[in-house]
Amino acid sequence: MRYQIDKQYTDQVIKIPIRTWEKTRVVARAHHPTKPNTHYFDAAPLINGVEAIIIKIPKMPESVIVEVYNEKNGNIEKDDTFAIGKISTAPIKLSWQIKKMMNRTVASFAKFNDDFSENAGVITAQNSVFLSPDGQFRIDYKDVIRNDNGMALTTPARINSETKIIEIAKKYYIQYTVPGRRAINWHEFSHMFVNKDKSNEFEADKNAIMIYLGTGNPTVEAYNVFLRVFKNAPSNLNRARYNEMNKFIKDFSYSINNNQIPKTT
Repeated sequence: MRYQIDKQYTDQVIKIPIRTWEKTRVVARAHHPTKPNTHYFDAAPLINGVEAIIIKIPKMPESVIVEVYNEKNGNIEKDDTFAIGKISTAPIKLSWQIKKMMNRTVASFAKFNDDFSENAGVITAQNSVFLSPDGQFRIDYKDVIRNDNGMALTTPARINSETKIIEIAKKYYIQYTVPGRRAINWHEFSHMFVNKDKSNEFEADKNAIMIYLGTGNPTVEAYNVFLRVFKNAPSNLNRARYNEMNKFIKDFSYSINNNQIPKTT
């Protein structure tokens, strides 16, 4: 089933009530109506009874296409294995704690990150250089990232500790959702501009997740993109990073719901 959802709010929540008569994995996807490789949500929760799929889209485009279907049956026109209620929209509510995190540097990168992530699926890579409007940040968009010997690396992104230039590999970014791209970019940004220990991966993960979730992005896409990255480079470090990230996301949600400042240490 396919729906066009128009923009009602700058940062928009789409709520899709679902009813199933048995355990059913229901796919929900949201993508740009005309721009290829530009997806905002891609999940398949297991639903047994009545639940709502919540799609958060910060910086909502003029419209998106939402597709909902039974994973087992595929996206067919009529499917009586589940029912969709009235779809509604609302603004994403950002808490006062998040606003306090948005200093001038974070706010500048947020705009740059949003613009790049939205268009990364359609713009040319081939060592293209993208600068933020204030000239503070630079992204080198490459087909793949290579080491000093010319060998292709599996990393989707990295930041140079001296120049603070972020390198991004289109080979991987074209597969990620828009919020997934934002999450990885926030990780690289955090290394140099937020972390106390610039080389600490755990600290960069936590700072990235805090800003990413705080700016209204969907939790599931953070899990999705970091799992992709970690599976592409399995290691004890990455397993530990995932476990810490999972705990931090849960703690972060608790902190926000109880009007507390989230902690990264």
